[in-house]
Amino acid sequence: MSDWRSIDIYALEPENFLTKQDLIPDLPPVSHDVIVGISQQCRQALSSGQFIVALTTALDTPPYVADEATKSLHAETVFEVLCSIRNNHSVNDLSKFVTQLDSTQQDTLVKYLYKSMGTGYGTKQGGLLLSWFEKTVEITGLGPIVRYMTDRRTV
Repeated sequence: MSDWRSIDIYALEPENFLTKQDLIPDLPPVSHDVIVGISQQCRQALSSGQFIVALTTALDTPPYVADEATKSLHAETVFEVLCSIRNNHSVNDLSKFVTQLDSTQQDTLVKYLYKSMGTGYGTKQGGLLLSWFEKTVEITGLGPIVRYMTDRRTV
């Protein structure tokens, strides 16, 4: 009998093999101009002190099907909103913002926290991201983390 650790399972069941095209979510593409408009809306809300409006606007419209430049622009917008909220409120107030989000927005927030942690600007502001992450997990539990790891829709 051959060594079971060297068996090519895809050769045994080729119908279970997923291509890159299979992993793209079945959603309409989002244009760069739409994300620029959302970014401007978030900045206007932040400048008028409407922090929860800016946060929900940013988290309601993640560009799941877009090019990398568009996704990066939106990630920077979400990061800017998170920084602005943290700069104008205490760490304890962050949990109030997380509780005002619905479960889909909380899941999207976790996706953007992870994405920001892997960027240059995110490593410089790691404490801020970890504060948001701590308050989010404290309120939501581990569910958003598990959904982040299993979701095909990437931000």
